[in-house]
Amino acid sequence: MISEPDLAGVARTLRPNTFPNRFAVELCADCNLHCSMCHHPAMQRPKGIMPFPLWQKCADEIAAVAPATQAWFSFCGEPLLQPELLLQCLAYGRRVGLQQLCLNTNGMLLTADVADRLLDAGLSQFVIGLDAFTADSYAKIRCGGDRDVVYRNVEYLLKQRNARIDGPEVMVQFIAMAENAGEYEPFRDYWLQRGATVKARHMLSWGGRFGTPLCVPDEERIACPWAVTMMHVFWDGRVPRCPGDTEGDEGVGNVWQASLVDLWAALGRYRDLHLQHRFKELPERCQQCRDWMVGRAERIRPEPRRCP
Repeated sequence: MISEPDLAGVARTLRPNTFPNRFAVELCADCNLHCSMCHHPAMQRPKGIMPFPLWQKCADEIAAVAPATQAWFSFCGEPLLQPELLLQCLAYGRRVGLQQLCLNTNGMLLTADVADRLLDAGLSQFVIGLDAFTADSYAKIRCGGDRDVVYRNVEYLLKQRNARIDGPEVMVQFIAMAENAGEYEPFRDYWLQRGATVKARHMLSWGGRFGTPLCVPDEERIACPWAVTMMHVFWDGRVPRCPGDTEGDEGVGNVWQASLVDLWAALGRYRDLHLQHRFKELPERCQQCRDWMVGRAERIRPEPRRCP
């Protein structure tokens, strides 16, 4: 069973930042799955592919201001729908000095060729969202995917990674929800035996769109870690207020026209309200959102490999 969120521990890590700790890049706004716990199937805004020059602008600015910021190719859409662009972006980020390049994928398009090339691409973390152990549960959650195919894909990736001295930490993610109840322990044991780090967390509400079994009294509310630490950019350069603003209804500008530093500063008024616990002054979306309850993910790492 996944442990209850340590909200007090999370709150102690939150403080004002002059630049985000994590920067999420929407390389592609389309997806090959329609998962049950994801907002993407209902997304109304236009879908497109990020132009490479836009990523170059982002990477240059991050490298100049805070090269240790985690750059995540994730958020809305599946980045492996555009593998050549992804590899081009990773190569550029590496060349300009970004220190933490990270990928989040559903793994269905993780062919052997793509896996081999990604292992050479300078990634720091490689997260694959699986969320189920049995084929029946996987089909209910990762709609449109195939449990056996993605398990084979990840097992190949791990085999190749484990044969190397250096490379990214490979994590398999398990989001706890009703559809996969009772499967966490076998999921955890299966993947630890194969050398993966198991990342487990509670389900997001995506800005209040989904229900959650988590129940924390309002008087124990903490600043939202997503809003305080993370910045997102859509494929067209628009910057939403937070990950719950998936349509960009409350965005603060566009990376094409403004610097990341200035856009992060524009988001500062929301971060200040969170950190000062002035929650009632936040936008209406924040009143329904429960994502601040999720806390940090639980990570269980495999036993270190021993030399023969």
